Amino acid sequence: MQLTLEEAATKLGKSVRQIRYLLKEGRLSAKKVAGRWFVEMEDAPKTPSQQGVEQRKQERLRAVVEDALELKPSETQRYSVMDLKAFQLGLPLYHKASELLGEQHSATLALRQALEHLARGCHRHDKDEKAAAYRTARDEASLAVCELLITGGAASALVAPIEQELMAALAGLLRRLDRIGKREGHRETGRFRR
Repeated sequence: MQLTLEEAATKLGKSVRQIRYLLKEGRLSAKKVAGRWFVEMEDAPKTPSQQGVEQRKQERLRAVVEDALELKPSETQRYSVMDLKAFQLGLPLYHKASELLGEQHSATLALRQALEHLARGCHRHDKDEKAAAYRTARDEASLAVCELLITGGAASALVAPIEQELMAALAGLLRRLDRIGKREGHRETGRFRR
């Protein structure tokens, strides 16, 4: 967007003289068209309020993307552990570990424990208890990775999906709980009003 010196000054909350100085210093760029200078606003520095708006937009976009990446719950159930992306990713990994290593192998048992803690967390109503269960699920998934690496062989192919997908889904659950906690804290202090 190209603006006249006066328009740029108004938009940036500066005087025309300050705009000329920014141009001279090279912090803004401008073109002369038909004897008149036009400032390139794409290059303009953002004011603190514009930076705050931009940051809030990015945070909202990040939240929307994270929610969009969640696998959708089935329409027949109101709420189930199967609605959790982490559970949906972890269950086939557990079955694969069972098939490759047997049900009593420590990596298989750790994945089973991770799934059990996800189920417990899913059905907890207290946010802190829910977060504790999800953290324990994450710890169990980490132990499964360690056991798979120690065991080696074909089962080590499960390490990447656990670390890259399952752990990311578990981190997403914990981030969501953290955001909920922050919103509740803001409501209690009166900073959020509906």
